[in-house]
Amino acid sequence: MSSAIVTPDQDTIVSEIDIAAPAELVFKGICDAETVRRRAPYLSVFEMDLRVGGHWRLEMRMPKPHHGVPVVHHGGEILELDPPRLLVYTWTANFHKDPNHLSVVRWELTPTKSGTHVKVTHSGLASEPAACKDYAGGWPGVLQELKTFAEKN
Repeated sequence: MSSAIVTPDQDTIVSEIDIAAPAELVFKGICDAETVRRRAPYLSVFEMDLRVGGHWRLEMRMPKPHHGVPVVHHGGEILELDPPRLLVYTWTANFHKDPNHLSVVRWELTPTKSGTHVKVTHSGLASEPAACKDYAGGWPGVLQELKTFAEKN
């Protein structure tokens, strides 16, 4: 199981996992809309225009309101792209104290003898302490879900 490290300034979360699958498959599990919807069927919406400057968004209907919202919306713009090694995008959330505040998510995939090492870094969260706490609990679950999916496909 993956865990998360939060920097002392509460600005950045780093979570890592090793997946016994090729980087190309793992990368699709992060950004290919059809693959992501199969990996995470609880998402109401997942779209990603996979190019620098392209936009992405996801929606999740919550069983009970999350920080006051019944449907969580995340979205942003792709900043860097080097498939299947690197994906960096901005991140917004409608439940943040400032829903327009941009944080940044960086996915780094490194081939290993047995598959792929995945490192996700979510930064720019110092002004969103409640969200930082949520994401510190959430990213390890996302990585475990990605591992389970990629290793079965």
